[in-house]
Amino acid sequence: MFKKQHSKALIIVIVLALFMSFNAPAVAEDNNREHFSLENLENIISLIENYHVEEYSGEELLEKAIEGLLREVDAYSSFMSQEEYQEMQEEFEGEFGGIGIQITTRDDRLTIVAPISNTPGAAAGLQAQDIIVKIDGEETRDMSQQRAVDKMRGEPGTEVTLTIERADKELFEVKIIRDIIEVPIAETEIYDDGRVGYLSITQFLQQTGEKTEQALLELEEEGVEVLILDLRNNPGGILDEAARVGSLFAPEGTVVSIKQRNGPLQNFDVYEDLHTTDLPVLVLTNAGSASGSEIVAGFIRDTERGKLLGTKTFGKGSVQSIFPLAQGAALRLTTANFYTAGENLIDKEGITPDYELPLDPETEFDMDNQLEKAREAVLYYLDQGDWPEADYLLPDAEELERLEELDPFYEIDEEMIEDQEEIEDEE
Repeated sequence: MFKKQHSKALIIVIVLALFMSFNAPAVAEDNNREHFSLENLENIISLIENYHVEEYSGEELLEKAIEGLLREVDAYSSFMSQEEYQEMQEEFEGEFGGIGIQITTRDDRLTIVAPISNTPGAAAGLQAQDIIVKIDGEETRDMSQQRAVDKMRGEPGTEVTLTIERADKELFEVKIIRDIIEVPIAETEIYDDGRVGYLSITQFLQQTGEKTEQALLELEEEGVEVLILDLRNNPGGILDEAARVGSLFAPEGTVVSIKQRNGPLQNFDVYEDLHTTDLPVLVLTNAGSASGSEIVAGFIRDTERGKLLGTKTFGKGSVQSIFPLAQGAALRLTTANFYTAGENLIDKEGITPDYELPLDPETEFDMDNQLEKAREAVLYYLDQGDWPEADYLLPDAEELERLEELDPFYEIDEEMIEDQEEIEDEE
């Protein structure tokens, strides 16, 4: 039989989520919704536990009930066990055990936002927008993000098998050996006889703002005249750290605004205690640029501090708050949407760059066609005092069409946009 004392923390989550989901101050106040009572939920769990053809414990059923409820609320809310909560905190600190990918749920499918550079996932060839169909043979269709993360993490040296769906290709399996994942934050290079500085930010973790500020100061000390900021495959992270990075590029203004359901618009203004660079900036983006990356890219363009080159960003513009629960568990809940400095909603929309150039996978990783064009654009700016027109910088229509066919992320992104428009039209 189902026992109440087994999962007090889980009951708390259900109470919270039911009240928010049904938008009622009390179930008893709405006669039409009396069948949603916690008593009936407990009875259902007890009946399944005792009479279903397959055996389930009450705790297992509660976990499934919570996962199903939160999956219906939105793609980003989830329940975290004590172990999962600890793993999330380790990830934000920049080191954890696993394969090194960021995932999300899009169109009810477990989707890779971006592989982390220099990790087993990246070395195995996983790409942004890959769909993970199975993890070690288990279907992911009804799997929560937290459960997927938990299954992919493990002891270094152990193996996990992912079944991947990519564009029009047949399903294929990728076997990956887990390792300790150390997430690089800010990496720099200098090109073109010291004139062009390159700064790559891989995630917005603890101290990302501080480390990016240090890297930027070092580039300026080297005498660079212009900056390429690479946010490709950066899946985001801590909102405040994104606001700090944005603050490095303008002395004043609102970096990002967030709006809760019933609250006023909350502005994250520029941190005035941080260094502000005067360097012209070109930002590289792609379909793996999400959340915090979109905040920074949007702020730089909205304040006219620079231009964007690459492909449309992911379109993840919501804020998840963490609510600690009893017994070390936690609830990750979507509590707000955020808007760029220009008051543009990012969620499901993304940001289209000024220079839309698909990636040519046949070019070298450390000097791909997007980075080459970015260097060409910033050198033009230094020589001419203004940014080039798209028809001057980008290849002709025939070449762009060829690149669109080669870049699998670009085609998938366009299909997602069309699907979303159809949904909105039906509503």
